[in-house]
Amino acid sequence: MLQRVHCLPIGCSDELLAFASPEVIRLVNALEGCCHPKRERLLARLALDPRDEELAKARYDVLELLTLSFGPAEARRRLQ
Repeated sequence: MLQRVHCLPIGCSDELLAFASPEVIRLVNALEGCCHPKRERLLARLALDPRDEELAKARYDVLELLTLSFGPAEARRRLQ
């Protein structure tokens, strides 16, 4: 059975982008247009402005989510 997934607006995106590190901004922008259910949880993690090991985990999770949503080529393009 097919399901329809609607993208939910990000309420804190403006605040997140205003005070986040450049790497977090890049990851948030890469998720633009992604409607995967895990997106909101990942954005909530990025809103905490992770550093070092947590940022590396978030980067991997963003790549994985983008690969699931758009395919490997588009995922790499979005993260460049």
